[in-house]
Amino acid sequence: MSDAAVEELIAPDGALFFGRPETVAAKIIRVHELMRIDRFELHAAHVDHALTMRSIELFGTEVAPLVRQELAARSTA
Repeated sequence: MSDAAVEELIAPDGALFFGRPETVAAKIIRVHELMRIDRFELHAAHVDHALTMRSIELFGTEVAPLVRQELAARSTA
């Protein structure tokens, strides 16, 4: 896969949720706004088990709280 193809996949409109927790949270919020999703399923697929576990940990401790906080703020505004 070319670098350009990877960049397209991780771009704001791309299919992959990759990057810093804030970036991933923003992308989930954007998809929520576009599609009115009420749940998001994570598929962490690293070859290395420790990296997979770290991805899951970051999702639970940083990404999900950011998404919840932002959506709650928007629902009260």
